[in-house]
Amino acid sequence: MTGPTLTGDALAAVKHRGSHLQIIAGAGSGKTEVVAQRVVDLLADENPADSIVAFTFTERAADELKMRIASRVEGRLGREVLDQLTSLFVGTIHSYCFRLLQQRVSRYETYDVLDDNRLTAFLAREGRRLGLRQLDLQNRLFASIESFIRGVDVIENELLDPATMPEPFRSVVAAYYETLERYRLLTYGQQIVRAVKELERPELAAQVHGQLRHLIVDEYQDVNPAQERLVELLAGPEVSVCVVGDDQQAIYQWRGSDVRLRRLVEISNVATSR
Repeated sequence: MTGPTLTGDALAAVKHRGSHLQIIAGAGSGKTEVVAQRVVDLLADENPADSIVAFTFTERAADELKMRIASRVEGRLGREVLDQLTSLFVGTIHSYCFRLLQQRVSRYETYDVLDDNRLTAFLAREGRRLGLRQLDLQNRLFASIESFIRGVDVIENELLDPATMPEPFRSVVAAYYETLERYRLLTYGQQIVRAVKELERPELAAQVHGQLRHLIVDEYQDVNPAQERLVELLAGPEVSVCVVGDDQQAIYQWRGSDVRLRRLVEISNVATSR
């Protein structure tokens, strides 16, 4: 089905071209429909499917958006176009980063990712050798693990230098990263940190920018500084960025409070849809 007919600001968000776009929309306002129709409109304008990347906050949201896009593509462009959607990326930032690392950086081809449960089990197994218990005043392993994970999350989400951390946390973190590397493992946070590091290499950035033309980021109010840096690196000279979010539900204060995002907005003459 082609979906509901959009009008006003919603239609303007679908049709906007030529600069970055910020869509501010609350829950239940139909932003998923707007994003789906924007993707279909880009495909109708003969943008290759592999030139479009859409980030969602969860895998569940990705599945919903994929189904919506497929339905709208079939209704507007025909069933034969559905095959093209296999090269369209719709998913979480973490999954995009892992795909980028495995496809574009040979050393990561054999790496695996630890989910939260596997990470806890890994730390429990390696805890004594890493010296985790010293992070808890009562020398409790699982309390130390919880404290350590919280600290590492801050380091990775904020792109902080582990070498600047106080002892004994600094030494434990260093041993932790060395162990992950030895086992060829990545955590969710490390996927983004490593992808950012690789994209800061001009040769890799040039490869990505040679293909990418449209980047859509849903739930942008919840993007942390590491993820924001990733978006900044993906936003090359020929890449149009569309961010979607609700400034009333900002975990990270609708990252517009960050100077870099404000600069992105001001320079790019962003069109805002309410």
